[in-house]
Amino acid sequence: MIFFDIDATLLDHDKAERLAAIDFYKKYSVELVCSKKDFVDLWFALSKKYFEKFLSGEVTFQEQRRLRIKDLFGRHLNDQQADDIFNYYLVLYKRNWSAFEDVIPCLKSLKQKGIRLGIISNGDYQQQIEKLENLAIKHYFDHIITSSEIGVAKPNPIIFQKACLLANAHVHKSYYVGDRLEADAIGSKQAGMIGVWLNRIGHKTTSSVQVIHSLTELTLIETK
Repeated sequence: MIFFDIDATLLDHDKAERLAAIDFYKKYSVELVCSKKDFVDLWFALSKKYFEKFLSGEVTFQEQRRLRIKDLFGRHLNDQQADDIFNYYLVLYKRNWSAFEDVIPCLKSLKQKGIRLGIISNGDYQQQIEKLENLAIKHYFDHIITSSEIGVAKPNPIIFQKACLLANAHVHKSYYVGDRLEADAIGSKQAGMIGVWLNRIGHKTTSSVQVIHSLTELTLIETK
C-alpha cells in the first residue's frame, strides 16, 4: 500500500498560499504598513509558527488561525473579528488550490496496477477532505488519516503505524510519500514503513531514504 502526504505533495500548497497572501495584502495594505514581499514572508512565518502549535496540541485548529490574524492586526481584535478576516483569506486560498501536474497521472497508473492508496496528513480532517474533493482525487484513496483524528502528528511514529493498522496494511510493506525529508520520509521510515522523499526542488541529501523528484518516478517502484 502507498500512503501520501497532501500539502506540497499532491496540492501545490506554497503556490496557493503565496497567491492568496498577495491578494490578501492588496485588501489590507494600509493596515499592514509593510511591503508586499515583507508581508508574504511574514505570513508564511506566522503560518508555520502557529500551525506547529496546533500540531503540538497547544492551540486548536481555529485558534491558530485567529492568532495569525491577531499578530498581524493587533490583539485588540475579538475572536469574531479575527475569524472574519481569516475567512476572507481562506476564500482566496481555496480559489488557488491546484494539483501538481504529475498527481493524477500517477494516481491513475497506481490504481490501474491494483495498488491500494491512502493519505496520512497533518492537519484538520475536514479541511484535508475538502482539498482532496476540490482537486477531484478523493476517490483514489481507500483510507484518509489525519493528525486531528489520531491525536498525534508526523513525524510521531504512532500516526504512521495507526494508519497502517486502520488500513489493514503491513507497516514494513507500506510506502509513505511526502515532500518533507524529516517529517515524512525519515519519520515514516522510523515507524517501520518505506519512506520516499518527494524532492521536487532537488535539495541535496545524504539520507538513506528513497528519493524521487516527480511522482512519475513512483510508478516505477515495485510494490508488494
